[in-house]
Amino acid sequence: MKPITTMNTLRPKNAVHLSRSVTDRRTLLALALALAAQGASADSPALNPYLAQSYNNQSHLNDGATNSVDFAVQRGHYALTPQSAEVIPNESFSGPLVMDKVGGKDVYWWWSGFGLRKLVDEQGKLVEVAHTQAPVTLPNYQTVTPQQRREQALAVQKFLDAGDEKGLLTYLKAQPNRLISMAEDQVAAGALYTLLGRDDTFYSGSGRRFFRIAQKDPQDPKSTMTQMHTVIFPESLFDNEKVARGTRFKGDMIFGMGMSYNGYVVANTLGGKVITLNRDTLEIIDTFSVAGDQELFLNSFATGPEANNGAVYVASNSNMYRLVVDKDGKIHSDEASGAWKAPYDRGVMMGAPKIADGTGSTPALMGFGANDDKLVVITDGAKKMRLVAFWRDQIPQGWKQRPGTLSPRIADQHVVDMGEGIETVQSEQGVATSGNYAFVVNNIPNKQVTPLDHSLAFANLTNGATRPGPRGAAAFQWQQDSHSWQQKWSRDDVSSVSVVPLISGPSHMAIIDGYFANKWNDRYTIGMDLDTGKSVLTIRKGSDPSYNGFYAVVKVDTKGRIMHGNAFGLARLDTDKMEKVEAPDAALNTAANR
Repeated sequence: MKPITTMNTLRPKNAVHLSRSVTDRRTLLALALALAAQGASADSPALNPYLAQSYNNQSHLNDGATNSVDFAVQRGHYALTPQSAEVIPNESFSGPLVMDKVGGKDVYWWWSGFGLRKLVDEQGKLVEVAHTQAPVTLPNYQTVTPQQRREQALAVQKFLDAGDEKGLLTYLKAQPNRLISMAEDQVAAGALYTLLGRDDTFYSGSGRRFFRIAQKDPQDPKSTMTQMHTVIFPESLFDNEKVARGTRFKGDMIFGMGMSYNGYVVANTLGGKVITLNRDTLEIIDTFSVAGDQELFLNSFATGPEANNGAVYVASNSNMYRLVVDKDGKIHSDEASGAWKAPYDRGVMMGAPKIADGTGSTPALMGFGANDDKLVVITDGAKKMRLVAFWRDQIPQGWKQRPGTLSPRIADQHVVDMGEGIETVQSEQGVATSGNYAFVVNNIPNKQVTPLDHSLAFANLTNGATRPGPRGAAAFQWQQDSHSWQQKWSRDDVSSVSVVPLISGPSHMAIIDGYFANKWNDRYTIGMDLDTGKSVLTIRKGSDPSYNGFYAVVKVDTKGRIMHGNAFGLARLDTDKMEKVEAPDAALNTAANR
């Protein structure tokens, strides 16, 4: 066990888990299946018996990809102190962070760029207890030390503070660990989406490989981990030409992943394949292919217990699908099996951080109570995107297709209005859902300026820092009686560049990582009340890029501490140790009802 080097240079509550004392696999499975039948709560998806029994067992937290938690995050206005923030250096951009409770301890598995780190909390500090390294095959890639990573963050900060984009670009291109392409490298050779399976087996994929890393003793929170067990997917599953023609990527690759409720690992590819695998051997069982020659999968997907525990909700850039995985791992797309397909407006190509046309969001599920409308939700590809809800199970008897929609499967769609003067509204982030609330952000700057470089890293670091970032956040509420969306509010004074937002249900708050529009290059964590839009949480983080969430998902631990990966490490923010301050002026701006 070794303490982790942390980066603390700064500028100016309890989750429910299944007990780990339940060691008998059959008992655990029976208990989990019972919970799956009930649902973990009225606002949450059912627990998947083949995954860690945790609120955060995959990239979008849970099988429903709701990006929400059922415990509180503290409200208030804060400034960082050296004791309140940790940043653990990484090898390259790192987003995935999952957790479980083992032996009474919260244990975190963090994909740190090109390896898996296992962390526990010891006296308020994150401590690394195990590490499995992945082979790195990127050309001209050289590992740097934790101290060098901190120096890189400080160097980038200086360029941002000076507004020197040319200097920043030259610096990023010159770094031995390929900073300029760190986001693309993680898609191609690192890990973007992850799963934490039963017994805390870690699953992920990248490029054309899929892998699993097991715990040598699943009952020991400080157990070491096995070496990576890897399979390489055959060339026949990939279509480089199709992906290069339709996206910003040069070739096809594994992208999203999940676990069906009947125990099969599921993965998709950019080029339009969905694949099932044996969760123990990673043997490929079956493959589904989209029919369209321009159809691509650009996000991960949700899974659910519908269709005899085999439902997979995956959106291409033109269609929303429910595929069905049967008890033998075979994939079905026919109505007789409970599958369906519904078109939506794919829209047009836009600039970074959008990858291509169509939806930028992983489908999120809504409606888990007995009397709730059962929905799956995305944003579409229109220039001013719509929030689109599909009936995820049976379409109500007598239902008539709504005017302006492309399918009777669409329960409702609502234009996301961020205010006057914001003509383009698009997102590359998942919709956050909790109860009957949904929250979305805009990722496209209102005034598009030709960038010096089209890399995702350059766009992420400069938007909101050296140039104005995208503006806009909005909350919606689903109306059960009318089966329709109501936009509660929108704000045009907040900016979320590229980080997936989070909802805390008990705190009634949506949380983003970004900026106030009158405080560029001064980063904040901002929490907004779901009903009023008012800023009820602010944490000022300054211009240090170590606190730039950088395409990660905002997450919290069981004590309400905010955590996310980023370009330079893993950040954890503890409001209990912060300085309480007056609300920033911008936080007093309440949302406009539209």
